[in-house]
Amino acid sequence: MGTKKNERLILIDADVLSHFISGGQITLLHKIFPYPIKILDKVYAEISRMPCRKTEVDNLLNFKLIEQIPFPEDQPEIKKEYLHIKKLMFKGDGEAACLAVVRYSRDILASSNLKDIASYCELHQITYLTTMDFLCQAVKNGQLTESDCEDFIQRVLKAGSRLPVKKWGEYNCTELKL
Repeated sequence: MGTKKNERLILIDADVLSHFISGGQITLLHKIFPYPIKILDKVYAEISRMPCRKTEVDNLLNFKLIEQIPFPEDQPEIKKEYLHIKKLMFKGDGEAACLAVVRYSRDILASSNLKDIASYCELHQITYLTTMDFLCQAVKNGQLTESDCEDFIQRVLKAGSRLPVKKWGEYNCTELKL
């Protein structure tokens, strides 16, 4: 999946995109980590069922800030893993597709559904980033202030999404190993 032999990419799930749209920081998303962000067609299909989200993601795609890529239907081990995850782990299309692809590509998964992904990622040594990891890195990079993060969290919660904290000060950023 990676664009160059040694270059990793971030494969993003719908929840992180939704958080950044609700949080009002969608145009910052692609600048936080030094990896290209890709969205699988199966994740895009999920986002497309949410009209206000689809417009925002279409803008990212049109401005080439992220890139849509096809699910690798021609790779039997990934397709088999995808079906296994859907059937036995009861994951949605986009999430199952992302997990199956990163298991074999060794790219980075961006998803905040920790209860759904954490044990799978640990079992298969998959690197993953949550919405909060993106915020922590943006603060570290000087792209967001703590006040911006507080505003982001409040907007996401008000939109009905879940985050692990209700206030920025409650979250402890950890050192990422990418």
